[in-house]
Amino acid sequence: MTEIINQIFALDSRLKKENNESGHRYFERIYHEFESLGFQIVNPLGQTYRNEMTDVEANILGDLSRNSTITKVLKPVIYQIENNETKLLQKGIVIVE
Repeated sequence: MTEIINQIFALDSRLKKENNESGHRYFERIYHEFESLGFQIVNPLGQTYRNEMTDVEANILGDLSRNSTITKVLKPVIYQIENNETKLLQKGIVIVE
């Protein structure tokens, strides 16, 4: 399932990058369906990066500082929620500048 989520995320990101918002509503529905199946998909784009973050693997461009920000998300963070327990299925892969 994580591979399907990754492919949907990549397609959604590519369309957003090209300013093509025509499919945005459909992607929101797909993400909602994943959530109803117990998956939580987190896009950390724009967040301030900290070394303590355990749910992402970062490629750092330049020097790491207090203002280093996640500028690109190659793969989202994926959690699965079962029996009121949250389990990390996939670390996000990000680029930090």
